[in-house]
Amino acid sequence: MAYVLKHLLFAIFTFIIGGYFFYKGASMPSSASLFPNIVAGLVFLLSGAMVVRSLKEVRDGKGVPDKQEGAQQKPIISRVIFFTVSIALYIYLIPGIGYFIATPLFMTVAYLYLRAAGIMKAMIISLCFSLFIYFLFVWFLKLPIPLGILEPFFEV
Repeated sequence: MAYVLKHLLFAIFTFIIGGYFFYKGASMPSSASLFPNIVAGLVFLLSGAMVVRSLKEVRDGKGVPDKQEGAQQKPIISRVIFFTVSIALYIYLIPGIGYFIATPLFMTVAYLYLRAAGIMKAMIISLCFSLFIYFLFVWFLKLPIPLGILEPFFEV
């Protein structure tokens, strides 16, 4: 049952984060609150689905048995510290260098650090994501995004 408890605790944590997004979105104008509300809804939905899936896995005997949980690899503290610092640095850099420099840089570093993709694939994914955000929020929805040092190139 510890398998389900781990998923439940993580879901509670993500519910709190989603609740924060929802709370902050409520204080924004209706056009700006749409995105935080969508993110909060997705967080609630996916967190709930994760808990339901873990319950189903335990019921079907596919979940990790309690006696094998200790054998699983524990999170390495240095990795947790690295990601915490990199996320804080990312948030700190956005106003200065801009979203469209900070985000691809952060995503590429994260993909490479996690060994989730090679350098070319990581760069392509991060650039495509940034282009998608640009066209959705800046071009289509006309919402401001911190441009930082790129602001002279995007003056309207």
